[in-house]
Amino acid sequence: MKTGIFGGAFDPIHKGHIYMAQKAMEEYSLDRILLVPSGHSPNKTENAMTAFSHRYNMCKLASEAVPGIEVSDIEIKDESTSYTYVTLQKLKALYPEDELYFIMGGDSLDYFESWMKPDIIAQTAIILVMVRENFPKQQMEEKIAHIKNLFPADIRLLKCDRMDVSSTQVRRLLRAKSQADGYRSPKGAEMCLDAAVMSYIQANNLYR
Repeated sequence: MKTGIFGGAFDPIHKGHIYMAQKAMEEYSLDRILLVPSGHSPNKTENAMTAFSHRYNMCKLASEAVPGIEVSDIEIKDESTSYTYVTLQKLKALYPEDELYFIMGGDSLDYFESWMKPDIIAQTAIILVMVRENFPKQQMEEKIAHIKNLFPADIRLLKCDRMDVSSTQVRRLLRAKSQADGYRSPKGAEMCLDAAVMSYIQANNLYR
């Protein structure tokens, strides 16, 4: 089985995330995508993030109607820092027969060699890099060649149309809305979120 691994804070998960997962499945004929909400991220202040349970539940709601997309809670099952190389090793142990594909953004590729144990990441999974309009393809290919000179890696490009949405923007819209009208007006953030996710946010008073 070909399994894509798509990690992130997903705070909250939005339609752009689901679109990127579907593009990866389509372009590389993946059998499934595992959404992996970050547990104890080394790159974010955990106290500033929405509780894992809420982010996990929102991922479940956003993906339940999308064939082939599943959600994993693997990064919250222990107290250690959730380094990508550790998560991938755990997933490989869980699914030893699967061919793993790790999905990452083009901006992350720019400093990939400074991640914790990037060589182990490359040993464990094929790396799919989402190419955006603001990252010239030639520049990406040069960066890939540089990484391959450092350690063996199978890095492939994943073309993804630009979507002007981010979790930061969605949170900002939701906070502005909650202050103005208590979420009642169907504008802004709702266009970026699955309806079930928006209902969950309202029911749990998130992002106020």
